Amino acid sequence: MDLEIEVKFILSDHSALMRRIESLGLPCTQERVFELNQRFDQPDRRLFAAHQVLRLRRDHNAILTFKGPGVLENDVLLRQEIETVVADHDAAKRLLEALGYEVSMIYEKYRANYLLDGVTLSVDETPFGLFIELEGNSAEELRLAADKLGMDWEQRINQSYFALLNAFNQNTGNNFRDLSFENFRGLKVEPSDLNLSYADLR
Repeated sequence: MDLEIEVKFILSDHSALMRRIESLGLPCTQERVFELNQRFDQPDRRLFAAHQVLRLRRDHNAILTFKGPGVLENDVLLRQEIETVVADHDAAKRLLEALGYEVSMIYEKYRANYLLDGVTLSVDETPFGLFIELEGNSAEELRLAADKLGMDWEQRINQSYFALLNAFNQNTGNNFRDLSFENFRGLKVEPSDLNLSYADLR
């Protein structure tokens, strides 16, 4: 359907989250893996200006993704998303660069995926905190999944990691282009640095 429907939450306790996942008996659909995400744009940043994303991801596979502008509907973010697996990550990167694109941002994370009533639950360990991302077919599905996980729905996040990095830079006086573990080594990041609050498990 080429449509992404998702919402995020920031959490304070990884162990509590994993206990909840275990108690619900959620099947793991992807074991924890390191992700390298490279966001591409033209030198004039025309994709950024149009609220579009061109991303090359490397984890177990290499995945090329286009995302259109996001819209909020029923409290969650909807956007066009077209993804395809490519055979060779480095060749795909060279192809994009040959077309005039360049890496405008890198973000890293460790991700594991679980399934909850048809909703994909992604556990994201990022350089600036622990997040879960819920992706499904409707806002109602995501709300029900969040309730089962004990999330405070009022603390939902409809922003990308790119937008959260920009908030962090503005709030802390940093100027990081990349959300990398190297950049954030030794830094203690509070949710307020991202204009967020924890959606702690109940």
